[in-house]
Amino acid sequence: MLLLETDDSCAMCGHRGTGVLTIHHIDGDRDHSEYDNMIVLCHNCHVSHNKGCGPTREAIEERKKRLIAKTLTQYGLNALKIASRNGVGVIALPFLLFHLVELGFMTKEETQMEYDNIEATALFVITLRGKDLVGKWFT
Repeated sequence: MLLLETDDSCAMCGHRGTGVLTIHHIDGDRDHSEYDNMIVLCHNCHVSHNKGCGPTREAIEERKKRLIAKTLTQYGLNALKIASRNGVGVIALPFLLFHLVELGFMTKEETQMEYDNIEATALFVITLRGKDLVGKWFT
């Protein structure tokens, strides 16, 4: 997923080629391998960051915030924000939010409306992981 969100390139400089890319843990803790704590960097950006002369942590975090928003889509991000703010679920077209279910940020609770046995709308509820993501990156 990380390579997909950067289109197989370094998130900071855009260098392409999976052979030179690495996964950087934003908080420096390799045991904290959550999606929002990892970003794809090329070897040069990664080494220079670790030496203190490359991209700053703040720059990396700002880029990751934009990548998260891109991956979640505007519909997904809005659904997460509304569900987090209201403490209740959102009713939506399933195809707009199923990626959030796959990422573990929401759960699909029940079908709200069907048309010819096709699910038209469903209730989606934010998970703790989804609340954490919104609280960390989008408040």
